[in-house]
Amino acid sequence: MKLLAKLNIRYILYSLAVMAVSGIAIYFILSLILNRELDEQLSGILQSVESQIGESQSVMFNEPFTQVRIIEQKPETTTFSDTLIYNVQEKEFEEYRQIRAVKDIKGRYYGINIQKSKIEWEDLLGTLAMVTVAAMLLLTTILILLNRWVAKSVWLPFYRNLNSIGNFSLREKKPVLLEETGITEFDKLNSVLTELTGQIISDYENQKQFSEDVSHELQTPLAIISSHLEALLDDPGISKQHAKELNSINSTVRRFSKLNKELILISKIENNQFVSVESTNLKDLIIGKLDEFSELIRLKKLNSETAVDDDFIISINPALAVILVNNLLSNAINHNTEGGKIRIEINSGRLSICNSGTSEIAHPETIFNRFSKADPSSNSVGLGLAIAKKICDYYSLSIRYSFSDSMHIFTLSATS
Repeated sequence: MKLLAKLNIRYILYSLAVMAVSGIAIYFILSLILNRELDEQLSGILQSVESQIGESQSVMFNEPFTQVRIIEQKPETTTFSDTLIYNVQEKEFEEYRQIRAVKDIKGRYYGINIQKSKIEWEDLLGTLAMVTVAAMLLLTTILILLNRWVAKSVWLPFYRNLNSIGNFSLREKKPVLLEETGITEFDKLNSVLTELTGQIISDYENQKQFSEDVSHELQTPLAIISSHLEALLDDPGISKQHAKELNSINSTVRRFSKLNKELILISKIENNQFVSVESTNLKDLIIGKLDEFSELIRLKKLNSETAVDDDFIISINPALAVILVNNLLSNAINHNTEGGKIRIEINSGRLSICNSGTSEIAHPETIFNRFSKADPSSNSVGLGLAIAKKICDYYSLSIRYSFSDSMHIFTLSATS
């Protein structure tokens, strides 16, 4: 929910609560004023009745609204109260205000009871209440609309700056430019964000440079070590034990060199260094790679089945497309069982690469993690599938793992 909408909702709720309390308070205040006014009128009528009785010792009664009777001696009293009188025509009870008094008039005591209808006054009270509530609702509506209009004009620069922040990209290597709003809090936020994006760009450049330097500095000594090891292995005077140890060292050096290259590749993908994109048909790449791996497939006595009549075209960097296909096929070959099967299918915009397996992977949710290996004794560095996942994420492709019918299945598809 947007901040402006949330503020307006709270403003409306609080306004309704205030109006409800105010409406109740206004009703009781007007009721009090109404009763006071009726009491004054009833007091005036009572004085008129007293005066008439004093002059003529009799009174013209207006039943049922004025009753006068002679009573025994009692203390003089005057009380006001509400009462209900049944209306025969309307067939309902109606509310009245009444005054009940005991008066000593020329030595005789009279009980006087006078009622006055509250209907007209209640109608007036209802009208006043409705007018008041309508006025408050109108005022609240106007204030909400004004607040919305003012808030939009005030928040407009903020939303423009938010859009600029959303379009910020490390590929452009430009700090985000934010306009001044004239509001202290927003301008302070803009200053912090501008400084932060500048620092991010600087850190990105430093990390990129560091990765390149590490790659260069490591690969050179590794190549030298590997070259010297091969020279030693070619020496005819070397013993079998030394040759075995040198072969082990050379294998470790090569593995370390491969690990270094793959970590640098992941870093380059994460740092968005593969900018160029082309429309690439993975079908052609798979056919070419299967031809390259044909000797390895033969040596492992694997049966290869392909159903790649359909095209599978995606927009991707050509170099990363080759790496993606290479890693998936290498995984299917290296982690296959001897005499097993490889099945490759392209159907309905999906690429499936399947290989034989004796059992399902224990923790399939970690299969695309770095250095994750189903077989700890494997010579793999555990980065091939992690690189494949990075490439897929970078180009909004979906890659999933499943196990069915003793086959490990990797499915690649374009996300919608």
